[in-house]
Amino acid sequence: MKLDKKDRQILEALQLDARQSLAALGKRIGLSQPAMSERVRKLEEAGVIEGYGARVNLSAIGVGLMAIIRIETTHAGIRKYIALFEQMPEVLEADRVTGEDCFIVRCAISEPQDLERVVDALAQYGAVTTSLVLSSPVRKVATVLAARHTEA
Repeated sequence: MKLDKKDRQILEALQLDARQSLAALGKRIGLSQPAMSERVRKLEEAGVIEGYGARVNLSAIGVGLMAIIRIETTHAGIRKYIALFEQMPEVLEADRVTGEDCFIVRCAISEPQDLERVVDALAQYGAVTTSLVLSSPVRKVATVLAARHTEA
């Protein structure tokens, strides 16, 4: 799907506040509510908008540790790991990467003893290296603003 200026404005506005009404969003962008609804529907159907959600402060719900776990495995272990990641509620993100490691996994851990359980589970198909996150001074969602800077 080729995005025009209005589509990009819609995406930017929804990333800042996905709870705003389509009527209010349309007024800001200069489209009627029916036109806005149609554009958002097309963006959803095309897979440009994958979903909507809430950002949760994990420490406020008792999840006090974040860990970045690098995993090195064989090619045969890749599918096994993907299935394992999907089953583990502690796994927030898993990226398949190039280089020595095969995956970089971001985990949310409630208690220190849970980290041991998670590391043991992830070590069953390959070598793991674990780092605890001290802080996250920059956190962003993927943004159309970055794509704008790469356009000719």
